Amino acid sequence: MGAVIDRLHGISVFLSVVETRNLSETARALGVSTSAVSAAIVRLEQKLSVRLLNRTTRRVNTTPEGVEFYQRCKKIVADLELAELSVGRSGRVPSGQLRIGMPSALARMWIVPRLPEFLEAYPSISLEIISGDFMAGAGAEGFDASLHVGEIPSSSLMVRKLATVRYVVCASSKYLSARGIPERPADLAHHDCLTYRRPRNGRIRQWKLKSGSTIEEIDIDGFMTFNSGETLVTAAAAGLGVIQVAEYYARPELDSGHLVEVLAGYKVDAYDISVVFQKEKRAAPRLRVFVDFLL
Repeated sequence: MGAVIDRLHGISVFLSVVETRNLSETARALGVSTSAVSAAIVRLEQKLSVRLLNRTTRRVNTTPEGVEFYQRCKKIVADLELAELSVGRSGRVPSGQLRIGMPSALARMWIVPRLPEFLEAYPSISLEIISGDFMAGAGAEGFDASLHVGEIPSSSLMVRKLATVRYVVCASSKYLSARGIPERPADLAHHDCLTYRRPRNGRIRQWKLKSGSTIEEIDIDGFMTFNSGETLVTAAAAGLGVIQVAEYYARPELDSGHLVEVLAGYKVDAYDISVVFQKEKRAAPRLRVFVDFLL
């Protein structure tokens, strides 16, 4: 590394000497002695095994080899300056590509519909969205970041909480008109309840409802079971029964009136939605602004 730095220094001195045609003037510009400038040129010539400059007491003339070397080095320096400008600009104006993983339902229902706002604010950023039922951590599959629902195992990743999701109990208005509205958790025993089987462990998820200051976990004997939150919502909207599901799954149907919330006074938090990404001292500006957008 030291040899490379010394060579770059010699090239810088050489370019200055060619442009000023004077060792003393170069020395003043660089804040060094004339002998130091001369020594740098000698080391460069020895490294290249060719004479670059013809030096006299008054003038410096470039040899044919020196002219060719000057032209090549000048182009290299121009490329370096362009690279510095490009990287410096990217530090101020976020640009480049991001590869983001996220659960399919979250992508379809909430994130993707809002991406036009992000791209309007940051047109120099391109996005690749990878959606699926379960997302690996940032760094896996080459993700710059990924969105997770639920608990995240301890790791070296950075975790930013985006939101806390609440469970909502709901059913279609057609079902409630026919079967009545449950007023308290005990009333669920008299209703057709649809249950959810966790794909990760195969277990039926218990319903969670607030009972005073405590959270009560209830085993539901459902007559139909699904392994997808979206399908569960579709089944309830079709009038098949009562469900408990994370609110973000049901919110569009609740807003449209296709589903009606019940037992609202017993509502509890379900889990957190978080974005995870690699821990770095300085995250790329494009990643920083995307995480801010998610927040």
